[in-house]
Amino acid sequence: MATIESSNYINALKNTNTSNIKVAEYKRKELLKSQDNKCSKCKKDLRAGYFKMIVDPKTKEKHAVCSDCLVSIPERR
Repeated sequence: MATIESSNYINALKNTNTSNIKVAEYKRKELLKSQDNKCSKCKKDLRAGYFKMIVDPKTKEKHAVCSDCLVSIPERR
């Protein structure tokens, strides 16, 4: 059933006269590209599944932070 719907969609795109078709991307993926796939705090490479997207409450900006920077452990005395 899904293959029939996707083939109908592709045929409809081919029959239209538009030359520029934009493909939607996730905002998360765009953010990772803008940060060059690096942590916003320590600038280390982000590993898949081991980072979190954080929104700054004051500026409403989004940042990707690695798991090491996400969990801060206080130093022992």
